[in-house]
Amino acid sequence: MNRIFKNTSTLFSAHLIGRLGSLVLTLWLMPRFSESALGGYFVAIALTNLIASLTELGIHNPLIREMTLNLSQTRHYLGNTLLVRLVLSVVAYALMIISGVLLGYTSVIVTMIAYLGLAEIVNSIAQLYRCVFRAHEEMKYEAWTVVAERGIFFLGGGGAILLGYELVNVCQVMLIASGVNLIMSIGFTRSRFTPLRFEPSRQLIVVLMQQALPFAIGNLFHLIYFRIDAIMLSKLSPDGLDANTWYGLAYTIVNAFTTLPGAFMGAMFPVLSRAYEKERDRLPYAYTFGVRWMVICGVPLAVGLAALSHEIIAVLPIPYMPDALEKIATALFWLSGSGGLIFLTTVVLTMLRAADKRRAFSVLMGTTALLNIGLNLVLIPRFSHVGAAIAMVICEVYLLVVGFGYISKRIATLTETRFIFKSIFLSAVMGVGLVLLKGILSIWILIPLAMVFYGGGIFVLGEFRTKFAFD
Repeated sequence: MNRIFKNTSTLFSAHLIGRLGSLVLTLWLMPRFSESALGGYFVAIALTNLIASLTELGIHNPLIREMTLNLSQTRHYLGNTLLVRLVLSVVAYALMIISGVLLGYTSVIVTMIAYLGLAEIVNSIAQLYRCVFRAHEEMKYEAWTVVAERGIFFLGGGGAILLGYELVNVCQVMLIASGVNLIMSIGFTRSRFTPLRFEPSRQLIVVLMQQALPFAIGNLFHLIYFRIDAIMLSKLSPDGLDANTWYGLAYTIVNAFTTLPGAFMGAMFPVLSRAYEKERDRLPYAYTFGVRWMVICGVPLAVGLAALSHEIIAVLPIPYMPDALEKIATALFWLSGSGGLIFLTTVVLTMLRAADKRRAFSVLMGTTALLNIGLNLVLIPRFSHVGAAIAMVICEVYLLVVGFGYISKRIATLTETRFIFKSIFLSAVMGVGLVLLKGILSIWILIPLAMVFYGGGIFVLGEFRTKFAFD
């Protein structure tokens, strides 16, 4: 358990720094570019991120899983997956450029897609080396690469903005930062884990592909679910690209906090994989441990962000008119709900991957993506960016209910549930207090007070003293 918390804190700190840096950079962009220009930037990010998922082909988690169970074979797994990744990268990059042109985006947006797409490809190759770090449960190396990459992007991108360069130049800085990420990842792998030698093995590739392809379909649906809303907004919203800016800023704020479930469940994944394969009696305890901490962290985050959404937007240096600020705050209100739910749905998806439930994962993500597309088709033309946020909340609820139902029936059940009621009760009291006091006290006082109240309540109720015997 100590290793899990150590790896979680390491990954969380690194990714939080990176995402907060991205948020600050976005705030710096706002006074210098129009809402429409920034909307194009957010569209380029969403499109390249979506298509870059093709290079992953569902292989990350099977790769981590296999390397975790066979650490001595790390070099062979890494070398063969790199060969597959390089081929897929060429295909994905071509699709990015073609998609940008066929969707009718301006030449500036297509140019941003070209640079951001190449950065995504470089990062996707670096991700394979991060799989080595995770399989060996040495997440500190991933943390260092994240801090270096995001630090370069923050300083270089910030400098470009302050010196009056264009958004395309910011995208170029992102490409440079991605290159540094890849170089560092290769260096750490060679010096700390395994030499890099390519020994093609058809059998090994076939084994990995048999595990990965079902997940590839599910992962593609997962990316469609999370990214298609930005693309649909740019085409269906009555506000055009401006809606992408309002939605993108609110999403960036929430995204900064959802670093925690990704880091925590990334650290939990090797543990869950081992428990499912070799220590099945410990699986329910590991599963409950993951759910417990995600509930404890996710529920108050959702309540707090929703209660203070307008106040948070009001204190940020956003140079837009009051009606635009209201639109951003409304989107943040709804997205705070999906942000809290992501804490729990991350447990669901990690559990399905660790248990190698490929078909269930693909079906779940496919139906969620289709639901999201259908809701966006109905809601975006009527409610613009707010409709996209509402669709996200509904889809997260669906993902949570169906996913937990399947896991409880087919994989593992929770060993206890008292922590759920404790967290909901304390969060509700905290939320009521925030609503009553936000017109009286400053947000800078309310946030620490809420944290002390909730954290103290969880401690008094004994949750910090709870032990789980699985590590």
